[in-house]
Amino acid sequence: MITRRPFRLGLALAVLLGGAVLQAARKESWVEVRSPHFVAYSDAGEAEARRTLEGFEGIRSVFSKVLPGIKVDLHKPVVVIVAENEASMRRFTPDQFAGKDPKRPSGLYMRGRERDLAIVRLDAGHQEDQPFAVVFHEYTHAIIHNNFSALPTWLDEGIAEFYGATEIRSKRVLLGRVPFHHLDTLRRGRMPLKALLQVNHGSPEYVEGSKANTFYAQSWAMVHFLFMDEEARKGDTLAAYLRALSRQADPLAAAQEGFGDLAKFEGRIAQYVSRPSLSFFDMALQITLSDKDFKVRPVSEAEALVVRAEVLAQLRKEEEAGLLLDQARALDPRSPHVQAALGLTALRQGDWSSAERALRSAHAAGSTDFRVPLRLAELALQRASDPPATPDMIREWLEEARRLEPDFPGTHMALCQFHSKHPQEAEKAIQAGRAAIQLAPADITMRLNFGSVLMVLGLEAEAKEMGAQAARMADEAWERQALASYQAQLAQFLEYRAAVAKVPEVPLQKPGEPDPSTPPTRPARPGVKPLKFWLPDSLAGLSREVHAAVAQGRLDEAIQLVQAALPKAKGPYEKPSLKALLDHLKGRKAGY
Repeated sequence: MITRRPFRLGLALAVLLGGAVLQAARKESWVEVRSPHFVAYSDAGEAEARRTLEGFEGIRSVFSKVLPGIKVDLHKPVVVIVAENEASMRRFTPDQFAGKDPKRPSGLYMRGRERDLAIVRLDAGHQEDQPFAVVFHEYTHAIIHNNFSALPTWLDEGIAEFYGATEIRSKRVLLGRVPFHHLDTLRRGRMPLKALLQVNHGSPEYVEGSKANTFYAQSWAMVHFLFMDEEARKGDTLAAYLRALSRQADPLAAAQEGFGDLAKFEGRIAQYVSRPSLSFFDMALQITLSDKDFKVRPVSEAEALVVRAEVLAQLRKEEEAGLLLDQARALDPRSPHVQAALGLTALRQGDWSSAERALRSAHAAGSTDFRVPLRLAELALQRASDPPATPDMIREWLEEARRLEPDFPGTHMALCQFHSKHPQEAEKAIQAGRAAIQLAPADITMRLNFGSVLMVLGLEAEAKEMGAQAARMADEAWERQALASYQAQLAQFLEYRAAVAKVPEVPLQKPGEPDPSTPPTRPARPGVKPLKFWLPDSLAGLSREVHAAVAQGRLDEAIQLVQAALPKAKGPYEKPSLKALLDHLKGRKAGY
């Protein structure tokens, strides 16, 4: 956890950081401009912000040109920061401009679970004809990864390079232009095709200087050939490769099946890039934007600081981000933007009580950030609210989050988890879970979370299927780790289900025949729903006591009985069964 330092010490730190944060305190004029699918913050004025958003709307509109059927909605906000010049961008990403040989990027794109952040530097336009190449490249990655769970590294980067070179000129779109320096790189040398096909994110060819330049150039060349060469297009070569890839784990075998003889295919690529000129699409911009498509409002100094703080936080510069939030809070402590940022920051740092206070303040102040009600609901679902939120409050927060950002997958998954706590809303839980997966088909966590809900609902076959789907998707180390955790949870669930299936249902009291193993009990209280939960055979006595206590309205006593039994639990079934029962009883007490 990062400890927030006092404001004066923070200012001293800012000086040591080269004055990046201190420069941010200078009052500037910022504006927010919203287009149909993006939002921009700009210190260069409304006109430049609009021009930049037109570029993003333009590239969004052309993805289906060579990838029919691709889904272009990321289902989360994409925020574009339009920086007037290098000095402006430096305040967002000081590290990129530090040192003897700084990168001085023309743009930056950062993907996040809740929103993507892009920075475009306007004064880079005089250096090259593709000033948005960096952000378009990364935006393409975001689109591709939202459609495909995994692609070979060469294809992933090649597609990003192809779309990254898109040029938006007035009412025209130039798609398939040659990225700068790629042809020069290829003339200096190429890597063997078989080596290219096996490169991954850890390979030297992907991470090391000139080797990476060759890899990117050659990946672009292969994709350009597959997309633009008439013979390759007519032969549906890329589709054949993708079909082979779905059947073959070996990348070389898949390429051999999809492309044919690899030596001949390599020769075709070499001949293609040696042509005097390469074709590209020159087409009319497929969208028409008017003044009514843009919503403009001025941005306060405090809110501008919040935007910068969010960029730094996404770059894992939490302490520097905290300094900016201190300044924003000093300027306007009641701002919903400031309070929302403070709440989200506290949440990242694990300070749930501070997070809830700030998020509630932001909500009361009229925040329109969907993350505010969503996080309040999630805190309540985790029993972290103080005072505890009622089910109606949680439901209202989640519905508000969905109204503010209708297609954010995380909101639908939170609704799925919320509905699963109400037996009568099981169908709603399933529908919300399916919606989350449909919105984020390449997100393995959605399937694992939905699978956990399916276990809660007792849907054994469906939970197994979610695990099988996730297993086919797991590629990164963290995904395999998450899958292993789910599989262990699923194994416990299946063992418990098997054990429960062997336990006969024992009535609380057989008609006309009292149970000799327990003292006489009072009749069930009218209106109390019976407990539909059975423990393993070894806990049959406790099961009868708990069922009787619940039936008679003595819920606190039932909870105490289970809590007392937990430390004595034995074997592979007792502890998970008791924990599940305890959660159920506590949820019933809270009204879930």
